[in-house]
Amino acid sequence: MTTSSTQPGAPAQLTRAMLFWLGFIGILGPMAIDLYLPALPAMAKDFGTSAATVQFGLATTTIGMAIGTFVVGALSDRLGRRRPLIFTGFLMVAGASLASASTGVYWFLACCLIMGISASAVQVSGRGVIADLTRGNDSTRAFSFFSSIVMVGPIFGPVGGVLILSFAGWRGIFVALAAFALVGTIAIWSFVPESLALDKRHTDGLGTTLRSMWAMWSNRVFTWYALVNFTSYALMFVYLGTCSLTIQVELGAPPWVAALAFAVNGAGIVFAGIFAAWLAKYWSSVAIVFLSIAGQVAGILFLTFTVATGSLNIVSIFVIYLVICFSLAISFGAVTSLALTHVRNQSGTALGLLGLVQFIIAAATSVFVGTINPSPAMSMLIVGGTIVAIAVITALGGQRALKRDPDLEPAH
Repeated sequence: MTTSSTQPGAPAQLTRAMLFWLGFIGILGPMAIDLYLPALPAMAKDFGTSAATVQFGLATTTIGMAIGTFVVGALSDRLGRRRPLIFTGFLMVAGASLASASTGVYWFLACCLIMGISASAVQVSGRGVIADLTRGNDSTRAFSFFSSIVMVGPIFGPVGGVLILSFAGWRGIFVALAAFALVGTIAIWSFVPESLALDKRHTDGLGTTLRSMWAMWSNRVFTWYALVNFTSYALMFVYLGTCSLTIQVELGAPPWVAALAFAVNGAGIVFAGIFAAWLAKYWSSVAIVFLSIAGQVAGILFLTFTVATGSLNIVSIFVIYLVICFSLAISFGAVTSLALTHVRNQSGTALGLLGLVQFIIAAATSVFVGTINPSPAMSMLIVGGTIVAIAVITALGGQRALKRDPDLEPAH
């Protein structure tokens, strides 16, 4: 994972320690949502409101994540990566600390907005460091490892929340989140130097940044692989919106079975990132994307068969969702690397744009998948099948665009 030197004293390559701590603080994104989910009833009781009202914190956090991704992504191209990373890390410490002292639901929702902004900001700045210091398949490997570390959060977040809740109450959950953010921020301060050279930073204002974002869509490589990226996130949210309902409502299994499915699929996502990083030593990023889509197609075809034959059961749905999740996660690093091929000089802005649209698509998909069909499995089949078909088309478009306009800056 090497590249040319960025500035005096800056690293010439992305080290394992840097990548680990970037992923470590990136876990704040999923943890800001998953960690306190088991505490919703207790929080609602303390606030004197309904659990549904407290759950609105998830939407507030998501709004904050969209804002943080958009704003900090562009700012990191102007200020460098290190300062936004450290500032938003400390912002998470402040937001989580204030949440632990919440006396009412509106105070808590305001803290969720702060935590959402900081959680997404550290991720987009961290990805900017990777984009600065890697090229080609090295970039795919680094982004894949980064995704694997970040996805540990959804696996252990709810479990950690339950454990902390049992001996420290719901306020202890946010104290723990603040402590986690503090450790990560200090580590970033200690182990992650600035990666963006002064002569590569932009001094443009907001208007110019918005015009730059719009202009990025004229780059066909960016556009096609951005669309592939969006299909991946859309399919992931279709899975999130249907998995539990399919298992509990359609198949009549108890809640712990759905929890087990999320744990298994989360582990599959982590291992898929590790597998993709290994595979990038031997395969091109384009080939990895097609392997991912082939797995998605296989999962949808298997779901089609089980629904058509009436053979859908717990075992088959576990296999279907694991295949889809594992396949999706294989492409996360490769698609990000390919999308940035010709916009590395504005990688923060590009990553901010990708993140903003991802959250919009995720929110729209979540609403759509819950209304299109009463059967969760059929919703997964209809919406998921459509998304996978779009993924095939966009991946082919990306491959053609890259052949016409190849990456002329080699990895070194």
